[in-house]
Amino acid sequence: MLMKKNMRLSGILFATALIPIAAVLIALQFLPAEIPAHYDINMNIDRWGSKYESLLMPAATVLMSAFMYGMSRFAAKQENGAGNEKVMMICGISFNLLFSAMTIWSLVLAFKAVSGREINGVLSVKIIFIFAGIAIAVVGNFMPKCRLNSLVGLRTRWSTANEDVWFKCQRFGGVLFVICGIMMSLFSALADSIMLILTVNIIITVTAVGGSVAVSKIIYDRHQVSGGK
Repeated sequence: MLMKKNMRLSGILFATALIPIAAVLIALQFLPAEIPAHYDINMNIDRWGSKYESLLMPAATVLMSAFMYGMSRFAAKQENGAGNEKVMMICGISFNLLFSAMTIWSLVLAFKAVSGREINGVLSVKIIFIFAGIAIAVVGNFMPKCRLNSLVGLRTRWSTANEDVWFKCQRFGGVLFVICGIMMSLFSALADSIMLILTVNIIITVTAVGGSVAVSKIIYDRHQVSGGK
């Protein structure tokens, strides 16, 4: 049953990897030879390039999906943990959807630019971080389901000490990632300044990662003091 479920997840992983490719291949039929290829921090166009450059993100998505699938299979065999295989594929699916949203929105911006319409820079940054926050929250939700392994999860020199410390670290890190992901999405939706969105979300990201690492040390120390109880 678990094997069939993981097979379905691998199918979804590669299906979501095809979304950016399909979107770009359709858009290429209608875009002119040159489209915006790069934007500055305020979402002003600072370079134009070939429309075929828009295939780079879909290609990266497919490569990442293949990598995540390979790592999930390795996790299942090396660690004998189908749970870790499932977590890796769900994380891959989440990031595929994030890249899909970014690809589709970049195409929307390209169509706006070539038709002479104004690009809403704030809205563009909002969309990126709203989806990024959702992806972080999804990853956090599945962190506690990771078994002790050498590939995925909150891995520090302290969290990998033993199964008990590992579980507590994944549980705390997962909760923190979910909270920070939700905060990132909500703040990005409400804020109206690009610099404010970038600054606050960098702080949120550092808090999620740094806080998880710091607490893994605290959990380890308490476990050592209590004698493993």
